[in-house]
Amino acid sequence: MEKVDCLFIHVPKLENYYRPIGKFLWINFLPMGLLGLADLLQRNSISSQVVHLGVEWIEDPKFSILAHIQNKNPKIIALDLHWHHQSYDVLRVAKMVKEAFPSVYLLLGGFTASFFHEEIMRNFDEVDGVIRGEAEVPMLELAQAVLRGEDDLFSVSNLTWRRKGRILVNPLSYVASEKDLNRLSFTNFPLLKNYSTYVRYIGQPFYVKGVSKEKNFWMYSLKSPIYHLTVGRGCPVQCTWCSGNIPSQKTITGRKKVTFREVEEVLQTIREALSYGYETFHVCFDPYPKNPEYFLELFSRIREEKIRMECFFESFGLPTTDFIRSFKETFPGRKSLIGISPDVGSDRLRRVHKGNAYSNRELMECLDRLKSHDVSCDLFFTVGVPFEKEEDVRQTIELQKKIRAGYPNVKGIRTFTIEMEPGSPWHLDPEIFGVKTSLWNFMDFYQYHSGRENAFSSLGYWIPDYFEGVENGREFEERLQQMKCRRFCFIHPNARKSSGPFWGRRLCDLSNLFWKSRGLIKKD
Repeated sequence: MEKVDCLFIHVPKLENYYRPIGKFLWINFLPMGLLGLADLLQRNSISSQVVHLGVEWIEDPKFSILAHIQNKNPKIIALDLHWHHQSYDVLRVAKMVKEAFPSVYLLLGGFTASFFHEEIMRNFDEVDGVIRGEAEVPMLELAQAVLRGEDDLFSVSNLTWRRKGRILVNPLSYVASEKDLNRLSFTNFPLLKNYSTYVRYIGQPFYVKGVSKEKNFWMYSLKSPIYHLTVGRGCPVQCTWCSGNIPSQKTITGRKKVTFREVEEVLQTIREALSYGYETFHVCFDPYPKNPEYFLELFSRIREEKIRMECFFESFGLPTTDFIRSFKETFPGRKSLIGISPDVGSDRLRRVHKGNAYSNRELMECLDRLKSHDVSCDLFFTVGVPFEKEEDVRQTIELQKKIRAGYPNVKGIRTFTIEMEPGSPWHLDPEIFGVKTSLWNFMDFYQYHSGRENAFSSLGYWIPDYFEGVENGREFEERLQQMKCRRFCFIHPNARKSSGPFWGRRLCDLSNLFWKSRGLIKKD
């Protein structure tokens, strides 16, 4: 078996439970820049490979990462810790790897690792270093130094590391420029072990354990291989629950502005992703929704090149008329749609919590434009936010009813609860938002995610005056979940659509009975 210098390992959240689907794998998407890092090393004569432990479990539940490391004999093992849900599983794998291979340089990176870098280094001796923020140049610098056998790592940008028992923090001096991003390749899929399984079957953030990969595709995915397209980095606004806002990015990654990739580079990524079997492209990067000139140019070039693809575009505000018209011309297929997140039905709350806020009147006018251009749309809401009152919840319910009745082009209305996210305004200043949480530091998140997780209902915070008589976080989560199930359930047998609350609850009950009959859920 061919040896590699650097082995990247993606560790999903391995134990999760949600009533309608039973047990599942969670956090299955690779961080968007991970293949870019592996390819960058490869192009600089440092051999690399990416292993996705979820994909390996799908292919072989008995797969041993230790046996694979033994065969590949890497000098560096890098684990992404981007989403906080991974915290326990990533450090568990790190400990297991370091005990078996004490001489390997074990590295962490990603947003959560960056935010908690010093605490992780203090509490987990198996971690040799953490690259904070954006990692392209730092990863190359570190790999070159380690492979040369150097102990002095002071010159490696963004690195927190150990030297003679001390934890040292190098300056946060690297942020990717437009030129840096344009040089990266995000589509070198042969560097990912079993990449064909990832391309075809990791189309949702979760993978249900009780059925085959083929049935997962047909029962729980959008039935189209979805590629998450890297368009740029950065965010110019602040939403209260998000740690990707501009103040947090300045602190955690050093990024102070939005950077786009060149349109021609994005086009090349699209062509390459299509060649590997992707059909739908997910764009979750819309920093200036009122000024869509970049995307108008990109869409125009896609039409000129006659590229056939589907697109799921998440608008961070309300798409303009020019954007809607261009979107329809570029992606006429029925699987293409624009996602909009009103989040709440209250204008007042939207102004408090959302960076690109708008009124319900403006939302309805936008839905009229989408309808007139025959553009499909998904809407995303939340419930259980700070300062929300009973009247606000009623407004959300009534707004959703009105939209269902008048807009057949709205294919899905989905309402989720929000989790406490490290580095978000809620997390940094919970008192300001009237929020209570036990998730302050990394070890709190580590312990919180150490068991089988009730995903979509475990929140990590509670609001004391939201429900009368509720005195702790568990009661708050239970009451909020009851309200969500009764008023906002959206489960539908077709993952591309959503039900109203009544039929959603009926399907949830039937699905739960199905999994019980299969012996994969304990009977109540």
